[in-house]
Amino acid sequence: MGTLTVTTHMTGTPATPHMNGTPATPHMMGTSTMTHTKKFQIPWQKFPVKMMTALKEKRRPQPKDRRHMIRIIMEDMMASDIRPGRSKLKQVAQQLVERYPDSFLDQCGTNIVGQGFASLVVQMENRVENVRRQYGVSTSPEGRPKKKRKSSDYYGCSNWQPVAPNGSYYEEKKKMLQDAYKENLLSEIDIKRVMSETYSAQRITLNNQDNVIRVMEEWPYLFDSTHLLDHTEKLIGFPVQTKLLNQIEEKGKTITEFLVSKGITGVTADPLNLLWGLIKYLGEEPKVLLLNQEDALGELPSTPCIIIVDEGQYKLAVDQVTFNNNISCPLVAFSCMFSLFYVLNIKYPKEAALTLEFIQRSLLGINPERGSKAEKKGAKQYNVPPKLLRFLWDLNDFKNPWKI
Repeated sequence: MGTLTVTTHMTGTPATPHMNGTPATPHMMGTSTMTHTKKFQIPWQKFPVKMMTALKEKRRPQPKDRRHMIRIIMEDMMASDIRPGRSKLKQVAQQLVERYPDSFLDQCGTNIVGQGFASLVVQMENRVENVRRQYGVSTSPEGRPKKKRKSSDYYGCSNWQPVAPNGSYYEEKKKMLQDAYKENLLSEIDIKRVMSETYSAQRITLNNQDNVIRVMEEWPYLFDSTHLLDHTEKLIGFPVQTKLLNQIEEKGKTITEFLVSKGITGVTADPLNLLWGLIKYLGEEPKVLLLNQEDALGELPSTPCIIIVDEGQYKLAVDQVTFNNNISCPLVAFSCMFSLFYVLNIKYPKEAALTLEFIQRSLLGINPERGSKAEKKGAKQYNVPPKLLRFLWDLNDFKNPWKI
């Protein structure tokens, strides 16, 4: 496809391209107030064929295709600028709208909304925030984002980065797994064995890699529920699914009765229903952790979440990438979603941090004396948030003794 650049002036209107789509007239985007010494080249040639077909046919792209496009653009941009400013993002959004107005222009009926490209700017800003929040802001000599080691990364872990001798051995095993995944060459028993043998190498990748998609490419089996949970067991020292099952059987009835007594209706001890009830009671945002299929068509959270495809069918998403589409057990979906925060070194999002910390401390018994895996909300960071302590006290008073 090549590239397109648009010249802007301090008080003039952007030059109007006339390629592949209805040209946008100057009044559609208003006037530009930006100057740029070096214009970003939109990597049209990297866009999926399906996306480019929609653009050429003057159709609105599907939300997932639009998200994919934003990821491609921001990966190229952040390779050389880890903190692109809003003016730079506006320039790129303006280029997209001017070249393909039928596909990208913000409008309500026949009315142009704002300058016509605000939604693209918001998506790009969200992508910048997601990358920086998850993977740190330092850069390698090549200028690509590189993760900083933070206390929240290894918080609650007992085997975060074991020693991994004999690099060539691990590379051979990794290549074996990659080939087996593509061609279905190994039995499940062999896959479990080799995944166990390469745990140290997996941790090296996870603790140094800056992109979930690249981790998926290097260790594709890691994102299968069985091997994800096996990895988590080595990482934190116990099987998450078994522990959750036992704790929900022991404490689920008390929790549900308490939540119902507080006006949270419809809650049961079903793992995902219980999760929803906890989120609602703690005043947090359900769609950060639990989405239905319709919600998933829009902007996905960057942090791990469960997508409810249908009754009895679930899939997972992280960093706005969906995977593991054939989960049929709600407990497995719950266990995998929680495990991803530890396996991928991701902080709890502030919109659901209390719920996740309740699961961590009260159901799974992960109770480090210091630190927190939650995003910092205010100036003061608590080891155990006061609101969570009050919840635990109320549960204790309601029926059974609870400890953290």
